[in-house]
Amino acid sequence: MANKLQYVSELADQTAHKVTNSTAEWKRYLSASSRLYKDVCCRG
Repeated sequence: MANKLQYVSELADQTAHKVTNSTAEWKRYLSASSRLYKDVCCRG
């Protein structure tokens, strides 16, 4: 279980670093997350 927690924690750190490393990646993240939010939020 500790290995899985460590893996997920490292994956989150890597992803956060990648997303915040450049303006283009940040914009891609915002675009994708807004589409996901709209899809989940606005289902009838």
